[in-house]
Amino acid sequence: MSKRLFSLFVIVPVFAAALLPVLTMVIDTFWRNNRFDLSAYHVLFQSSMAQSFANSLLLSLSVATCTTAVGVLLGIFLSKTNLLFTTFFTMLLSIPLLVPPYILALGWYTLLGREGYWGELLFGFWGTSWVLFSIYLPIPLLLTILFLRQVNPRFEEAARLMTGWYGVLRSITLPLIFPAIMLSFLLVFILTFGEQSVANFLRFNVFALESFTYFSAFYDFKTATVLAVPMVTVAFIVLLVEQFLLHKHIFRFSSTHKIEKISLGRYKWPLFFTIFLIIFVIVILPFFSLVQQAADWQIIQEAFEKAKASMLRSYLYAITAATFLMGFGFAGGYLIEEKIPGYRLYDASLIFLFALPAAVMGIALILFWNQPYTNLIYTTPLIILFGYMGKYLVLTTKISQKRFSQIPRSQIEAAQMAGANWFQVLRYILMPLSKKALLTMWLIGLVFSLRETTITMLVYPPGYETLPVYTLTQMANGDPRIIAALSLFMISMTLLPLLLIGIIKKVQHDRIT
Repeated sequence: MSKRLFSLFVIVPVFAAALLPVLTMVIDTFWRNNRFDLSAYHVLFQSSMAQSFANSLLLSLSVATCTTAVGVLLGIFLSKTNLLFTTFFTMLLSIPLLVPPYILALGWYTLLGREGYWGELLFGFWGTSWVLFSIYLPIPLLLTILFLRQVNPRFEEAARLMTGWYGVLRSITLPLIFPAIMLSFLLVFILTFGEQSVANFLRFNVFALESFTYFSAFYDFKTATVLAVPMVTVAFIVLLVEQFLLHKHIFRFSSTHKIEKISLGRYKWPLFFTIFLIIFVIVILPFFSLVQQAADWQIIQEAFEKAKASMLRSYLYAITAATFLMGFGFAGGYLIEEKIPGYRLYDASLIFLFALPAAVMGIALILFWNQPYTNLIYTTPLIILFGYMGKYLVLTTKISQKRFSQIPRSQIEAAQMAGANWFQVLRYILMPLSKKALLTMWLIGLVFSLRETTITMLVYPPGYETLPVYTLTQMANGDPRIIAALSLFMISMTLLPLLLIGIIKKVQHDRIT
């Protein structure tokens, strides 16, 4: 197999499954009765649309700014200081990102209710901002920790000869991790802009809801696609910013360095309790309220009987999607790192699809694949797999690319001198050296496929709903105790694989030592 054929094998399925439907959807909005026609776009100039678009921009900017500022600060405290239980704290803070967003909103509603000052504050801009802040805070936190490991400690040691740690962080460390800060801001901005389940639950009008409502409630496909175009445009602008400002810096890692630790002295315990308080408020309180709501064995049994089929389907779809995401991510990472023809377009397409709101991708998949000659895909769970692949392939691809960039070129050159071709190098050198990365890619694919709600809710065939979709539909008029139990099942399903992998790795480490 030649490299060019390999490139086509990796690129074509992704383009056909996800990118082509989006492009076809956008082009279709400019035509009516086989004639160029822009009359459908008049809906964008209604005052209600302008208000919802302004709400989305304000919400996205607020959440992105706050999460980036707090997340970077927490990332520095949890990775560069001598605090206790930093790994455990990082894991706890990451939990809201691993579950469907509406579950955290439900937890806060269960805790605060609708009445009173705090209940009224929850429904609207402030409550939506707070919930989304809690959900996306792990993104800048984890990116900061990751990029801090790439900072050469010699730079900080040299600066320490002239100034204290405050000056080192301000003048050396923060400028070196600036790509992480900017990337965090962009990721949180675009994810907030496209998130509609939290805003819908908390009754805050955002632009992502407009297209979703016209499509699912009014069955006005033309207006829904027109309203999706501004969101496609925002995703394209984010892609341009990433390509021109950050692309040369992001995911171009050297070998990981040991992080230089800062001694906190007398501030150690006050900071420890401050971070614990943040975790208690963001993570423990809303989830504990769900536990309290569902604290009845009969309720748990009833919820399990109702949801066990959906739970099984969720795992089946997620495991299948994770396997494909791992395989295509591994191949795509090699394609990009080795600069095989077509890699730039492929890389940009993956980032664009990830930046695209899930509702837009779901609508595009329906309009493109809902045809008589494609029923084999549209009427089966394959359409769900296509959505997961398009949305999350960039995550596994970037992990793979990062791993390949860390493998010494000398090992590859030695294999080539021994007569190995490029595919043999990939199969017998790069793959064995990437076992941990492959496991990480599979887990990332599994977790994000399990939590995905919007795409699944739009495209799943009748009788094939997943647990997040089933739970969301029950929230309309179901028993609050059953809904709380279903949410706890969803949290457990997401955390269980991570816990099992952690136990296995701990046992293996103990055997070695």
